[in-house]
Amino acid sequence: MDAGRLKLFDVHCHLQDRRIFASLQQIIEASLACGLQHLGCNGCCEDDWDQVHNIATEHPAVIPNFGLHPWWVPRRSASWLDNLKKKLLEVPSAGLGECGLDRSARAPADSFEDQCLVFHQQLQLANELQRPVSVHCVKAFPELKRHLEQEQPFGAGVILHSWAGPAAMVKPLAAIPGVHFSISGHSLRSEKKAGPMLKEIPLDRLLLETDSPDGLLPQRADAHHPLSDASPDQRLNHPANIRLVLQVVAELREEDPAKVASAAYDNAMRLFSSASDA
Repeated sequence: MDAGRLKLFDVHCHLQDRRIFASLQQIIEASLACGLQHLGCNGCCEDDWDQVHNIATEHPAVIPNFGLHPWWVPRRSASWLDNLKKKLLEVPSAGLGECGLDRSARAPADSFEDQCLVFHQQLQLANELQRPVSVHCVKAFPELKRHLEQEQPFGAGVILHSWAGPAAMVKPLAAIPGVHFSISGHSLRSEKKAGPMLKEIPLDRLLLETDSPDGLLPQRADAHHPLSDASPDQRLNHPANIRLVLQVVAELREEDPAKVASAAYDNAMRLFSSASDA
């Protein structure tokens, strides 16, 4: 597979992450060289929204997203929602994200009720402004489904980022208008589990991402696209590894990589075109 000749779209990464920010120019160059046309850079808290905006301003291939990640919910300011709306209105091409729900040990203790409130408010804002929304969900699939059903339809679309839910959850969620499933290395951690799940995803709802600097493919980590010696840590993931995600997704779906790449790219362009037309 010559992924360099395919148009690719990494719908979810974190270029502002301090672990890779020093290598940003090199990362962007490597991304473009491997066929990436666009990179969706997701903010996680009020403190990084301006940095994400600046990266997108300096690098036209980067599409900014601003949101409040569930891990940062307890640290939000009293005016966080107004600040988020103001930022989204300032940048009509931006999506909303990363937001969502997390019941894992990594989430702040006793924050889930607040997470639900903040997630609900962000879904409403995404619908109000007609922006695609990138959603994080860990160990909270029933609650995710309930919130999405309450706020549907999503005219600008929903991106279930780094989707690793069970195969049985795909059809009920795909029945919600606008819901898409974005696959990363994390989604493919167990290929035995991922294979049936991937085959349930309609091709017109499939997206690809790296979630870099996290999200490597554990079974194939030795094949990842390394950064140069100037990188603070060559083991870190970065967007050029979208080629590996595509390769494994195509293999597990038993489809031609070019077909998968084309569909995922068209799906992403359709989602983010809605944002640019807002």
